[in-house]
Amino acid sequence: MIRLKFLGCIALLLMAASCSNTNENLKKIIPVDATGVVSIDVPAILESADMFEGSDIVIPAALKSIVDENDDAPLCKFITDLPIMGYDTDGKIFVFFTAKTFASVLLVPLDDEQMAMNALERRTGNSFNEVAGLKCIYNEENFYAVHDNVLFYGIVSRPVDAVKASKAAGAMLSRNATNILENSEANACLDKDDEINVYMKLDGLRTLMAKNKTYQEIAQKMPLIEIFTQSDIKFITCDVNIDDKNVNMTAKFNADANSDYAQLLDMTLSKPSPECLKAIPNSMDYIITMSVKGGNFVKLPQIQQLIQTFTKLPYLGSLNIASILSNVDGPFTVGLARDPNLEGVWNAVLAARSTNPQVIVNGISSFATAMGQAPEIYDNEYIYQYENKMVKMGTVGNVVYLKMLNYDQNEGNVYDNPAIRDFFTKSPMGLWVQIHDNSVGGNFNFGFSDKFNATGAYIPREGDSNAAMALLQVLCSVKPPRPFDDAGVTDMSFLGPNDHIQPVN
Repeated sequence: MIRLKFLGCIALLLMAASCSNTNENLKKIIPVDATGVVSIDVPAILESADMFEGSDIVIPAALKSIVDENDDAPLCKFITDLPIMGYDTDGKIFVFFTAKTFASVLLVPLDDEQMAMNALERRTGNSFNEVAGLKCIYNEENFYAVHDNVLFYGIVSRPVDAVKASKAAGAMLSRNATNILENSEANACLDKDDEINVYMKLDGLRTLMAKNKTYQEIAQKMPLIEIFTQSDIKFITCDVNIDDKNVNMTAKFNADANSDYAQLLDMTLSKPSPECLKAIPNSMDYIITMSVKGGNFVKLPQIQQLIQTFTKLPYLGSLNIASILSNVDGPFTVGLARDPNLEGVWNAVLAARSTNPQVIVNGISSFATAMGQAPEIYDNEYIYQYENKMVKMGTVGNVVYLKMLNYDQNEGNVYDNPAIRDFFTKSPMGLWVQIHDNSVGGNFNFGFSDKFNATGAYIPREGDSNAAMALLQVLCSVKPPRPFDDAGVTDMSFLGPNDHIQPVN
């Protein structure tokens, strides 16, 4: 019996050593100046999701049905090919970002190169050819190479010929250059025992965001986001681990204590409070809050930019936005939900705790009346009509709210949900997402406990006991954006020059 236990321990040590060697060999491919690196412990995720039968990877029917319905999504393609691509389950998968030939690269350890090549030839409809010493496929912006039991999949940052792409990939695959192991901060993050670990320099984050149309539109409409993307934060780390019930996330924003970023948030942030949730309906998909000191908040360059945008708009340009924001003292909360009947249209609720909420209400009401839009007043609410929505403005205690809904609110408010209320009681900045779907569901939250630390979690809906499988189902159900249709929630057309609020008849 003792001998069997001893042999078992030896086997576990050998497996751990094999996994460690595989991961170290992959990290030697990643250049030291990579702007960001992500390690994904795919075997651990598959194990948690019960996707192993012996040593074989299987896709359960509940996941396969979602994958088949969304087979254009990159993650769904990857999951479909995973059982037949010769993946070496002794190692993690790495993704890294650079500012050189390749914008991003995926590294997959292999135990059967031919299986990987066959799978990729079927997927791309192209054949592998040897270019500059590498077996590769170069299809539009996508470059695939198989070398030394590694699949290298890169997306080029700019159009280059096949020889240059192959030489750039080959230089990294040779493992002769200085690599990410020389970056102690990145390596410490990647060596953590979590399912996913992320190390991202701020310039790497900026590069990624600059290429994202959704971010560009958000930054134009809501420039406050640039506090994080255009600051002197050095780097961001994030760890994701999966237990039986939840997917948990921890993030750290690494900046000096006297950095501009730290001083800015010290000046701007106020104590969190869940008060505004009393005005947010249960049906909202997204709830976003930031607790601010209004007087300092309006002095931020980003907010001044936003105010200037408003002043240039017909009708709304006459509204004193600075005065309204100056009266905010505590949480400023936004709730958003997709209109179930009209694609691309959103219901929205804005709520803010104020030092004098009635002053804000009177100011907006006077503005609307001056525009010839006298409201109907019912049950202490000012009511207007806006396109297909009814606009209601009122107060709850020290909170002033503006609701733009295309239905009469009969459901309760999210304040009555203990989990949401507790989350926003602790987070001066936070996001809560309610995932409403027939096949998948649950909640996702991400919030700051202070200016340097944040935590988050994906909580499957009640009855989904396997958190890893529930997360894969949610991620696989996300539809990739259609060409010329990347606006999504950033559609702010209600600020257009031809739109204005009409009084209720």
